[in-house]
Order: sequence, then C-alpha cells, then structure tokens
Amino acid sequence: MRTWLRQHRARLGAAISTGALTATAGLATAAGTAGASTIGAAAGPPATQAAVHPVASPAQAAARGFWTAARMASATPAGQGRPAARPGSPNQASPKQASPNQASPNQASPNQANPNQASPAQASPEGAASTPAPPPGIPNPTYFNGVPTVGALFYTTGTQAHFCTASVVDSATSDLVLTAAHCVYGNGGYATNVAYVPKRHQGVSPYGMWAVRSITVAAGWQQSQDPDLDFAFLAVSPPPGTRRPIQSVTGGLRLGVSSGYAHPVTVIGYNDTDNQPIECATDSFEFEPTQLEFYCNNYWDGTSGGPWILHLNPVTGSGTVIGDIGGYEQGGDYPWASYSPYYASPILRLFLQAQLPRP
Repeated sequence: MRTWLRQHRARLGAAISTGALTATAGLATAAGTAGASTIGAAAGPPATQAAVHPVASPAQAAARGFWTAARMASATPAGQGRPAARPGSPNQASPKQASPNQASPNQASPNQANPNQASPAQASPEGAASTPAPPPGIPNPTYFNGVPTVGALFYTTGTQAHFCTASVVDSATSDLVLTAAHCVYGNGGYATNVAYVPKRHQGVSPYGMWAVRSITVAAGWQQSQDPDLDFAFLAVSPPPGTRRPIQSVTGGLRLGVSSGYAHPVTVIGYNDTDNQPIECATDSFEFEPTQLEFYCNNYWDGTSGGPWILHLNPVTGSGTVIGDIGGYEQGGDYPWASYSPYYASPILRLFLQAQLPRP
C-alpha cells in the first residue's frame, strides 16, 4: 500500500485544490503506514473512517439491465430532506410537468432561463403560513444541456426508483464519482442498482451508463447520518465495449479542500432527468463552520449531490468542486436555499480511502 501511494502521490496532488496539498501529503504518509481498514484511525477520528461497500459484477450487470430509458424517465427524486416539486401548487408548475400556459423546459434554449416559468419563491406550497420568504434578488437557474463531468445518478431503494446528481472527480484511479451520502446510504442501508449517466439531457445519454462497483461513505454517516459527512465517493465501471475509465472519457473536477466559504460558484443539478439539468451562477457563504450555503431558486429534490464548482469551463466541465448539495437538512428545506458540508480533512480522508487498491 505504501508503494501504491508513493506511485500515485503526484496524481493525488494534481487532483486536489492547491490549498490542500500540504494536508494531502500528511494524510498520504499516514495512509502508507496503515491497512485499508484502518486508514481512518491513522489519519483522523473514528467517525471519519471509511465504510466501503463493494458491488459484485453480477449486481453491476443487473443495474445496467434495470435502467431502461423508460425507468430513467420515470424515476423520482431522492425525496430525502430537500423539498419535492409539488404539481398541485397553484402558482407553480412542477419541473416534471409544465402548466398549460407554460413552455416546457425542453422548449427553452439550452442556456437561457424560461421567462414564463414561475419561481419557487413565488409559489404558495403546503404550509405557506410557516414558509419563510426568500431574500430579495436571489438568482434563478437556467436550463442547459449539461457538461461532461456532471450527470444523473440512478438507484433503487426497495421497489422505488430514484435519482440524484453526481460528478466525476479527478483521482489517481480515474474512476471516482462524487455525490451526497444520503443518495446512496439511508436508514434502509445501501442503495441498489446504482448507476451514473454523465450529461444526461432530454432523454439522451451521450456517454452511456456507468455501473457503480463500490460505494465509500464515512463511518459517521453510516452510523448516525452526521450532516457534516454527507458526501460519498463511488467507483464506477466502464460500459460494455470499452475499458477506458470515466475520467479519460468525460474529464473530471478537482477536489477543493479547505478552500474557504465565500466564492462565486456554479451549481449544477437535475430536477428532472428526462429534460435538462439546471445551473446557477451564485455565491457560496458560511452557514456555520462545518456547512456552506447558497441562494438560488428552484433547487428541488433531485439536485441532491449537485456539485458547487469554482471556475467552471462550460465546454469541458472542468473546474474545482468545493461542495455538493446535502449536509444540513440533507440539502435544505426550501428550494431557494441549499447547503453542503464544508470540505475539510474528513472528505480528504474519504477521498484517499476510496482510491486504495480494491480486491
């Protein structure tokens, strides 16, 4: 293991934002003296130890077979923490269903917001009397066709088919995807039939489907769903017909660790996987020392796991990810305010653990 870390140290450093390089070297050294099952103990408290769930090859094949185009189109948002779009709201159309007098998201130009679409801030959802009003002047997202580094994450819990948002991160193994932990591990255990579809839009999957072969979450999330640990790394397998790892196909985002709170960010998420993802240019800020927050309208359930990106290249999808929609209230109770765990040493430890050699 020490040999593996020595061989990949340069690539690990290149995959992480500059502010974390010193920490990376220290943690890599600690990892080099410990086995895979004890890296967390060597480098941090027990809650930040990694829980790694392998997915056998037959289960990966089953996931590929399960997710037909029809099932992807009918999958429902995560439904954990973030508000679901409410088709019955009198002043607001659901992202999945346009109102009779409203253009469908598919009819909007790829990089232009639909001018006839009501903002969630204008809606009167159930319990409106207790719903706080959003701050004035917060931005609205725009519909677009997506970027290669961000996609929809499909999974099942029991008999229910769901989706979240996820993104490819640069790594030494070139096969890691980042999402919110609550998308892949909950009270019922690990999600099943987990598959990642980069840049899915308008029913099209230009890079195919990548079945998940391992799920890595922090022990503190597995044990108590600590909101400060609401992130997960997924190793994905190439689709049939190719052996290229996903990072070689789509590119990836650098992992930004200990980057501070206040940044201009672009946040991408999937409200509806059969139409288009949304993006919003906004600003992150400190909610509390272990949590980030941003304001932007219309971020519903399926946007959980959506990356917060610094310096996004709109063509290649490259940039630095400093957050994912999750954390406090698993991303937030209101569609205009979203949260993320603050990326510090716990996510860095998990990132290293997710790249250790697998059986």
